[in-house]
Amino acid sequence: MTPTADDLAHLLAKARQAGQLAEFDAALLPDDPGQAHAAALGAIDTSRIAAWKIGGANAWSQQVFGNAELFYGALLTEETAGDTERYALDRLVAPRAEPEIMLEIAQWPPAPDAPLFGRMSLGFEIPATVLPLAARSALCGQILDRAGAGGLWLGRALPFDGAMLCDEMAVSFHLNDAAPQTGRGADVFGGPLGSALLFLGQALRRNAPLRAGQWIATGGLVPSCPVQRGDRVEARAGRLHARLEFA
Repeated sequence: MTPTADDLAHLLAKARQAGQLAEFDAALLPDDPGQAHAAALGAIDTSRIAAWKIGGANAWSQQVFGNAELFYGALLTEETAGDTERYALDRLVAPRAEPEIMLEIAQWPPAPDAPLFGRMSLGFEIPATVLPLAARSALCGQILDRAGAGGLWLGRALPFDGAMLCDEMAVSFHLNDAAPQTGRGADVFGGPLGSALLFLGQALRRNAPLRAGQWIATGGLVPSCPVQRGDRVEARAGRLHARLEFA
C-alpha cells in the first residue's frame, strides 16, 4: 500500500524523536503544498505549538526549493528555548544555525485597537531536517518535515519596534572565531516584518492554529551554517544582540 502524506509526516515525526534520518522514496512525496501543510500539522500535538518558522524566505533558500510563496513549519514547546546562553543539540540530526528576527503574536485573532506584535527578539533558528537526502530539496518534503524543524532559541526580548526592521538594518553573524557573515534586513523577502505578515496570511488561509504568545521566526538573515557541541554563535541586527553556545 502506497504511503499517504499523513503516513510520511508521521514517519518523519518518529525519525525526529529517534534522532535519525527517515527512510522512504522521495518519489512518494505529495505535490500539493496545502496537503503537505495539513499532514505536517496532523502529525503533532498542535496544543504544544510555541513558534512558527518560515521557509523559503530569502534568495538562497528559494533557489534550492523553488517556492513561489513562503512556506512554514510549527515548532513545539520542547523545541523552543531562551533565557540561557546554552542550547543542547541532543537528538538533532546534522543541525545548522542562522540568525533570525523573532516576533511574538500579541493578540489573536487581531483586533483594530490592539497591536499585532508585542515583543521582538534576535535569536537563532536551528534547522535539523530528518528527510532522506534525495527529498531535501523537494518543497513538499520540507513542508512535511515542518520546514526542517529542529530548534529555536530566543534572545532577550524587547518591546516590538517595527521601525527598526527596515531594509537597511545591518546584520552580522559569527561562528566561533571565523570571519563574520554580513547582511541586511532586505535579505529576507519583505524584510522580517513583511515576511511575518505574509506568513500570517498563508496561515489564515490554511487554518493553522495561531495563538497569542506564539513566536514567528521570520527567515534567515544570512545563510545557515553547520554547528556542533562546543560551537559559539553571535549575531547583531540593528540594536539587537544575541550570543549562544551549543552543548
